[in-house]
Amino acid sequence: MTGLRNGGTERRGFLALLGGVVLSALAGTAGCSELRPNEDHLRVRTDVEPLHERFPALGELSDPHWLGYDVDEAGRRQTLPGPDARIRLVGLARMAPGAVAAVLGAATAGERFEPVDPPADLPAPLATHVPDRAGWRASTAYDLRVLAQAPSQSATGDRADGRFLLHEEDDLVWFDTVFLYT
Repeated sequence: MTGLRNGGTERRGFLALLGGVVLSALAGTAGCSELRPNEDHLRVRTDVEPLHERFPALGELSDPHWLGYDVDEAGRRQTLPGPDARIRLVGLARMAPGAVAAVLGAATAGERFEPVDPPADLPAPLATHVPDRAGWRASTAYDLRVLAQAPSQSATGDRADGRFLLHEEDDLVWFDTVFLYT
């Protein structure tokens, strides 16, 4: 009689273990079927709040058209984020009326703005939103100043690199930045 009980207990334990393995495999398969190419890097965003948080030095922004994505994961299957994510924010927004003229007028000698060509490395989804006429200006010192005020730079020690082009006639700012989160 005791042999029958032990056999029944072992059998139930084995079936429970087997059921757990099968359920885990099914859950894993279901999770894999949800994986699809990450196309978020192609979706033009028009929300302004993330830009206000990331670039407070630019002041009030409106009418944004931008992309935000992990540089290393763009176009790949969605996965868990890695420990070192490189997030690219690229696009343009309208600054407050007269803001670009004020920035250009207040530039110090070390922050001299030079005429530059329209953005060259223009992602296709943004092409229709960027005027390709002359009038863009840029300053490396201004880029550093804007990035130095980004919350990630001061709060967590994460790094950022990028470029900001200003267009006075349209009060536009073009930004192309990469934030490294470690």
